[in-house]
Amino acid sequence: MSTLPTLPTCPEPATIRIELYSANSLDACAYTCVDHTIRATAAAARAGLEAHLIGMAPDVVRPCGHVFAFPTGTLADAPSAVAHPRWCDRDDCQRRGRHHSRVLGVNTDRPEPFTLRAHLVQGLHPAAQPMVRLEDSAATRLHLSTRQTRILRHRLARLLALAGAGRTTGGATEVADAATRSAERMSTGGPAADVNRA
Repeated sequence: MSTLPTLPTCPEPATIRIELYSANSLDACAYTCVDHTIRATAAAARAGLEAHLIGMAPDVVRPCGHVFAFPTGTLADAPSAVAHPRWCDRDDCQRRGRHHSRVLGVNTDRPEPFTLRAHLVQGLHPAAQPMVRLEDSAATRLHLSTRQTRILRHRLARLLALAGAGRTTGGATEVADAATRSAERMSTGGPAADVNRA
């Protein structure tokens, strides 16, 4: 198995680029001065790599002994393990660059103008926060923070109560009014004691 070679170094700037191959894969480039080229190619051979000497572009500046491993090559560091949120589907998060929950369809028992799906997403960065993603059949996407989603839930309850006001008693509207007042307090940082936040 090939490993990244340790090359001789010196204060001189590199004048030669050495492409390092394992099998048919270009794994790395090494940079050396003229005096250390032979020793560098020998070190690459001991590491099981095939060395090809290439001239350097005039605008490239590298120190003698510098080695760059291509992230797509066989010498690249293996990706670190990803810590998944409990809701994540664990389906190739590293490649996608984010966590995904199971997709929830917003379907009714009758034809609608478009289909709608909702799920949670979260970036892989440790400081990333989960967001709710809404996506329609035309692939239009909307990302909401969890705080926005909580407020939207109460706004929707208010709108549904208004839409059905002609067919319901005043109790439903009163509940929706309380939810709206609570959402307004949440949006300004105040307490939300009037509604169940579960």
